[in-house]
Amino acid sequence: MKIAVYCSARTGLPAEVIEDARTLGNAIGKGGHTLVYGGLSMGLMDVVSCAVAEAGGKVTGVVPATRQDRENPVNSVNILVNSLHERKQIMEENADLFVALDGGYGTLDEIMSALATMSFFNEPKPLLVLNRDNLYTPLQLMFNEMETRGLMTPQVAGRISFHSDIASLLSQLHTLQSVYI
Repeated sequence: MKIAVYCSARTGLPAEVIEDARTLGNAIGKGGHTLVYGGLSMGLMDVVSCAVAEAGGKVTGVVPATRQDRENPVNSVNILVNSLHERKQIMEENADLFVALDGGYGTLDEIMSALATMSFFNEPKPLLVLNRDNLYTPLQLMFNEMETRGLMTPQVAGRISFHSDIASLLSQLHTLQSVYI
C-alpha cells in the first residue's frame, strides 16, 4: 500500500507530535508499505521518513527542484518536481490513501487538494486526519456544516476520518490495508 503523509516541515514541535510521526512511520515500514511524502529532511517529514526506512519500508520523496539540497538521504526514490502543484499531483497519483499529521497551511492545502482531486475524479481514497489536541476540529466542523448545507456530499464526507490519537488512526489504517493489499 502506498501511503501519502502530509505534515509539518517545522522543527521544535512538541515531543508527542514528533512521537506520533515516528509511530506512524514505524507502522508504515513494518507493514511493508511505501511512504509517499514531500521528500525533505525537515521537521515531521524527516521523522516519519526515517522511521519508515528504519523499519524496512520504502520511501518515495516528491522533491521540489528548488529544495533539492534538502532532499532526504533515506528516500528510496526521488521524484523531482518544479512546482507545488506538480508535487501535490504526483503525491495524489502515487498514493492509495492519505494521512495528515500536525501541520500548518501547507498541510491544510494538501488535505484540501487531495479531497478535491478524489471528489472530482471519483477516486474514493481514504483521508485519515490525526486531530491531536483538536488541531483540525475547526476543519471537521466546517466539513460537517458543508455537508449539512448540501455543499459536500455524504460520500465525500465519508472518505475523511478524524482521529484524536495515533492509536485510533493506526487501527483504521490496519483495517484499510486489507483493502489495498
